[in-house]
Amino acid sequence: MAGRTRRGGLLIIIVALILLLLVGAAYVWLQMQGGLPGQAQPLPTQAPQDMVDIVITTQFIARGSEIVEGAVTTIPYPRDKLVAGTFITDPQTVYGKRAKYDLERGIPLTPGALLEPGAGSVVSFDIPKEYVALSVPISSLTSVSYALQPGDHVMVIGCMLLVDVDQQFQSKLPNKLPQVIKPGLVNEPESLTPGFLDSSTLTDQGRAEFDPTLNQPLYAVPSESQRPRLVCQTIIQDAVVLRMGEVIQAQASTAQQPAPTPQPGETVPTITAPSAVTLVVSPEDAVILNFMMLEGIKINLALRNPTDTKPIVTDAVTLQYLMDQKNIPLPAKLPYAVEPRVDQLEFPKLQSEVTPTPMP
Repeated sequence: MAGRTRRGGLLIIIVALILLLLVGAAYVWLQMQGGLPGQAQPLPTQAPQDMVDIVITTQFIARGSEIVEGAVTTIPYPRDKLVAGTFITDPQTVYGKRAKYDLERGIPLTPGALLEPGAGSVVSFDIPKEYVALSVPISSLTSVSYALQPGDHVMVIGCMLLVDVDQQFQSKLPNKLPQVIKPGLVNEPESLTPGFLDSSTLTDQGRAEFDPTLNQPLYAVPSESQRPRLVCQTIIQDAVVLRMGEVIQAQASTAQQPAPTPQPGETVPTITAPSAVTLVVSPEDAVILNFMMLEGIKINLALRNPTDTKPIVTDAVTLQYLMDQKNIPLPAKLPYAVEPRVDQLEFPKLQSEVTPTPMP
């Protein structure tokens, strides 16, 4: 019995050793095949990627503004993805240059987004080929109450005052005439040639009119200087607004940034009205506008719909045209009139506009 028991225990030990060897072999095999199911595998070790620095903006840069230190920085970028000539890698090369477009924060800089110093104005890039830009003075009434914005289409109207002139003297009529001595005996001595009696006394040249009552001619002279005649006409049918106001002020302003809220006790800065508008016109129209400004011809701008590009044909407007087209009759000379006499047209003032008379 004792021998049989010993043989049974030895068999159990041998089977246990065999199972242990099988489990160890299975573990080694699973490690070679990728590990046990659900067991985290170590990440493969990668070689470090080659990077290069590129220049990006750190703040908003308005179009035409100069690039200064602090406005840009560098960030790493994979070298294998960098195409030659695209992104700028050296920040020193952008200082002093100007932004060709509005650049938002975090935009990588490219050579095509910058202008070299002295490369011309930024505004010139907005002018189409075969066109030019010219500035004309404006006021509230001549610029649609300052409603004009870049890109608007306007019609340019010109008005001028015309007078009659002596074609030889090129002076305004009537001419001035002095008293003339008639050849012959004039007191003492006798004058054989005509001359001026008093060159300091000049009178307007008049005309002879026959008076049927007196049955003799009379010499009539004008009672006042010549009245100029007004005429208005469309000078340019379609011009495009490039800028309102001075370009320096437009570049300095930051319309994208909200205005700071005034604190209690602070004075809100006043907005300066623009004094000029820059128009995109043809070269010939630019010469015409320049002539009109030098001649003192009044210019007014009428706003057009940007989708309406059809030519506009207008008639020149004079006093006679206004009377005829609008059927305005010439008032008859009546034996009565309104009292009191009115020589100038003025609308009555409102009660709020009347300045009270101070009490004594």
